[in-house]
Amino acid sequence: MANTTLTVCTIQPAIFWQEPTRTFDSIAGLLAQAAAVAPLDVVVLPEHFNAVPAPDGDETPWQAAQAFAAELARRHRITLVAGSVERWDAGAQARVNTTVVYDRNGRELGRYDKRRLFGFEKRRNVRPGNGALALDVEGTGLGVLICSDLWHPELARQLAPQVALLCVPAQTTIRQESEPAYARMLWHTLAMTRAQENVLAVVVSDQAANSQAPFRCGGVSSITDPSAEPALNNIQQVLDDGGAGYLLARLDMLRLARFRSYRQENGLLPASASD
Repeated sequence: MANTTLTVCTIQPAIFWQEPTRTFDSIAGLLAQAAAVAPLDVVVLPEHFNAVPAPDGDETPWQAAQAFAAELARRHRITLVAGSVERWDAGAQARVNTTVVYDRNGRELGRYDKRRLFGFEKRRNVRPGNGALALDVEGTGLGVLICSDLWHPELARQLAPQVALLCVPAQTTIRQESEPAYARMLWHTLAMTRAQENVLAVVVSDQAANSQAPFRCGGVSSITDPSAEPALNNIQQVLDDGGAGYLLARLDMLRLARFRSYRQENGLLPASASD
């Protein structure tokens, strides 16, 4: 039987670069806090949640991260969008940035390879993916994009006819001279735009702005539900300071479907993928 409401959670951990065990502890602690507040249905982790770039020919970091993620899903009985991890693809002899989605029993439901690469990924010769991911999760269509994928509106529009919930692991690497608050404003606006133009709930998970890493992140995590009126504050939830934490929202999927129908009937949303 399909769930008509979903409790979604985005985790924004402080990561410790090249220290996966400490980083995993940070993630597990935040998830335990969130699970103590309410029973969770869908949880999203950030991009590169293991804090270790893939060494040439070494699949050990990938395997360790997936074992950790599968155990989290089993322990908390959640559907887990396990951020993303840079993995070494032995067949292709290349790095790939991959998300795996796990069910409540820790079984893999599907995986997605990032398609629109960021600058440092291009310099590391990461191989882009070439296909979308849309899953039926307990009656709700769930899609995944990774970080800079969200900047390309055609990718979200491609998923929109099949999904109601778009999950976006991110690592918002920003320049040293940039202001993290600007990154948050930009990404909150970007998530709102994709949510409104496609009538999707959009869940973004980022690394915290106070992470211990040789780069800076904005801490841009958000949960956006374009149908959550008239309580305007519920349309988008954010972590204002960009620090470590989590966000929770109860999504009414029937309300979202009604709002999408309204937009379609009034010509503000394509009626089909070909429109």
